[in-house]
Amino acid sequence: MKTQFWKLVLFSLLWLGSLSFAAHADDAGQAAVPNVVGTWTGEFKLLHGTGPAEQALELKVLEQDGPLIKGEKHWRIKSGGTAGNVAGQNRMEATESLVGVIGFDGTIHLAEQGDTGLYTGRLTAPDTLEVVYIEAGDLATAYRAMLKRTK
Repeated sequence: MKTQFWKLVLFSLLWLGSLSFAAHADDAGQAAVPNVVGTWTGEFKLLHGTGPAEQALELKVLEQDGPLIKGEKHWRIKSGGTAGNVAGQNRMEATESLVGVIGFDGTIHLAEQGDTGLYTGRLTAPDTLEVVYIEAGDLATAYRAMLKRTK
């Protein structure tokens, strides 16, 4: 009889502990999603398959629904750099649509619509975003940048 009693007590404690953990995990998951709406800007050096370039970037997060984000980026290659590629056309400047998600670990992932570019980023301060960009294809592109949110 004592064995059954202790089994019941142990089972009850485990069950209560799992309820408590689930509640904390849900609360922490919601609180961990930062607000990234705004305009983020920066300048940096990048590398295309055909050569390097200096670029100015304006990344706008227009909408955020919890971890889901939607926005656009406007980029401009500074004089003397090699052109970027948008939908098979060489360009020195363009605006492209983005969709993304903030991961469970806080990592920000963005994908270009109609292109193969992918961003991975993280907030290092409330108004500082570090990103790494990779694009595959005929004019492969890679860069990393530190972007500041403008108010």
